[in-house]
Amino acid sequence: MKRRVVAWVFLLAGGAGVLPAGTSDAGGVPFSASGNVPDYRASMTVREAYHEPKEYWRSVVHHDGWTRVEEVISNRTRIAYGSARDNVLLWATKTGDEDFTGIFIDKTTPREARDTGDADNQAGEACKWSEITRKASQSSTSEPLWLSCLSGDGIEIGTRVLLSSKELKEPMTETQLVKLERTPVADSEVLPPKRLFEPGFWLKPLRYYPDRPAALVDFEARMAGIDSDLRIFRHYPWQAEERRGKDGSVRFKVWNDLENQGINVIYSKREYSLQAFRSPLNPARPFNQFDAETGHADMKRRDNHLGESCAWFNMTPDAADAIRMECLTPDGVPLKVELHFGMGDGEFYTAVEVKRRPVDINEMLPPRELIEPSAWGFTVDD
Repeated sequence: MKRRVVAWVFLLAGGAGVLPAGTSDAGGVPFSASGNVPDYRASMTVREAYHEPKEYWRSVVHHDGWTRVEEVISNRTRIAYGSARDNVLLWATKTGDEDFTGIFIDKTTPREARDTGDADNQAGEACKWSEITRKASQSSTSEPLWLSCLSGDGIEIGTRVLLSSKELKEPMTETQLVKLERTPVADSEVLPPKRLFEPGFWLKPLRYYPDRPAALVDFEARMAGIDSDLRIFRHYPWQAEERRGKDGSVRFKVWNDLENQGINVIYSKREYSLQAFRSPLNPARPFNQFDAETGHADMKRRDNHLGESCAWFNMTPDAADAIRMECLTPDGVPLKVELHFGMGDGEFYTAVEVKRRPVDINEMLPPRELIEPSAWGFTVDD
C-alpha cells in the first residue's frame, strides 16, 4: 500500500516557495515613504551577484499607491502586484508562453526608512539613499542591509542589498534606473487578473488521470484534536485538508498527488498567506510544492478505532524536525494522526466520523472567504 501525504510542517511554514531572494523582507514592490508618490513608469536593470551572477530587466508601473513589477529571466516571467503602503504583495510566475503557473500572496511586514546621508544620481534623476527596516523588529547582524534610493517626489529609482558585514561592500543585488516617465497610469495596469483568485483556474485538470488504486478509496474524515479540528478529503488524485484552530486560525490545502498543482491558504496570527501552483511535475526534478512526503515507514504498531483496525506509519521518516504519523486502514483511511514539530509542539487527532463515499472536487475547494480578493486587500481586473 502506498499513500502520498503532506507533512503538516508545510502548512505551518507556508510550503516551499519560488520567490526572489528576500521577498518577505524587501516587500517585493518599490518602497514608498509617503502616500503621494506620482504615477510613473520605470525601466531598470537588476544585477544579482550571489549564486550564479546574472543581469535582467525590470519594468515598474505605479498608480495611486499600487505597483506592478515585471521581470523576465530566461523563459521565466515574474510579476508582482502590491502596495508598500498597505503591506500586501502578490507574486505571480509564468513559464514561456504559458498562462500563470504559480502565485504567492503575503501580508508583508511594515517598513520604514532611515536616511543614510548619501546622495546619488541615476539616469539624470537625483535621489537619496535610505536603509529600509522592518517596523517593530530589532536589527540583526545576520540580516542583509536593504537600501533604497528615493527621488525628491518619493519614487524608488535604485536599490541595493548588502551583506550585513560592513567589510563586504559588494551588493548581493543591485537595481539601477534606465528610464523614468512621470505619466498617468490606468487602474487596470496595476490590478491583478481576477482568475488568480479563482480555484477553478488553479485546479483545472492538466491531463487524464489513471483509474484510482484500490487502496485509495474516496473518503471524508472528521477528526478532533487538542487545539484544533481536522477534516481530510480524498478523491484520487486529489486530497484536501482543513485545520481549524480553537484560536480562530484556519489552514487549508488542496493538492494533486500527480502534479505540482494545488492551493494552500494559511490564516493565523503568525501568518497570513496564500499559495497556488498549476504545472506538471518536472521528470528531471520531480519536486511537488505541496507534497512533503519523505517515505512511508511501517512502525509495526496496530490499533483500533471506531470499530476498525489500522496500522501506524511514519509518513516523514527522513524529516529532521517535523514528524507525521498516521494510523491507516487497509484502504488508506486515517483513523488517527499525530503531528510533532520539534520543541515539544504537536497535535494529536482522532477520527470522530469517517465516510467512504464519492467525493466531488467542488467539496475540496478553499473556503470562499479566504480567497476573495478583498480578503487580501486587492481589487482585481476582469
